[in-house]
Amino acid sequence: MLTASAVDAMLKAKGYSEGSLYTRIDKAAVEHLITQDMAKWAHKVRLDANDQRHADEAATLPDEADAKRSIEFASALATILFSLPARITQGLGGAANGG
Repeated sequence: MLTASAVDAMLKAKGYSEGSLYTRIDKAAVEHLITQDMAKWAHKVRLDANDQRHADEAATLPDEADAKRSIEFASALATILFSLPARITQGLGGAANGG
């Protein structure tokens, strides 16, 4: 559930705060903030969290591999949305200053 919350927070930080997480993931993909495959993975993280949050008795309990995949996605999303752009900005600043 926390990885879905992290995805939610990251999208909000990038200006995607209107509507449900479902619609914000799709809008981020349509506007090329994330790829279509990343949107599919984000939806999987979202749905897995929904199963647990709503105590869906028909849903299987997540295992360690499920948790690792969700954390891996949240980490990759953070890198793509925040870390990589910051590194690029830093690199461009270094190049502009002769470094």
